[in-house]
Amino acid sequence: MTQDAVTAAPPRWRIVLGVASFITAFAVHLITLAAVGIGASPALVSAIGAVNFVINKVLVLASAAFLGRTGFDQLKTFVFGAVRRLAFPDEVSPFRYRAGLLFLLIPIFLAWISPYLAELAPSIGRNTIRDGVIGDALLLIGLLMLGGDFWDKLRALFVRNAKVAFPD
Repeated sequence: MTQDAVTAAPPRWRIVLGVASFITAFAVHLITLAAVGIGASPALVSAIGAVNFVINKVLVLASAAFLGRTGFDQLKTFVFGAVRRLAFPDEVSPFRYRAGLLFLLIPIFLAWISPYLAELAPSIGRNTIRDGVIGDALLLIGLLMLGGDFWDKLRALFVRNAKVAFPD
């Protein structure tokens, strides 16, 4: 086999089958979640989870076989390139920046004030795992919404010689 044959892109049908099997490999876990949601017995949920684990591994291997090295590289470039463009643009709109700041600051403010709320109103200020997960998710969403320029600002906090340059 020549080097050109190895690096050539796989046919479209192989890419489609590879992507479909990759998505299906992780979608089968929704069956386990559905079994938990409808209140199936723990033994049945465990059995379904074990079968879905095996199906997942078989489908991931099938997607690797369908895609091959070059197809996988194309898929990775497409997916991660799209995520990078959407999540980490260098500049964001003023609305997105303000919304990102709001999402970033709300969980920080609530974490700061919750000990005081717990003393004044115990039912409002109690800390639950659900509240912590929601706060962490808001914090991460806020960081992603703020864009690449904000990441540079955040990094500058940890660089001793960093200087601020305000736009005119």
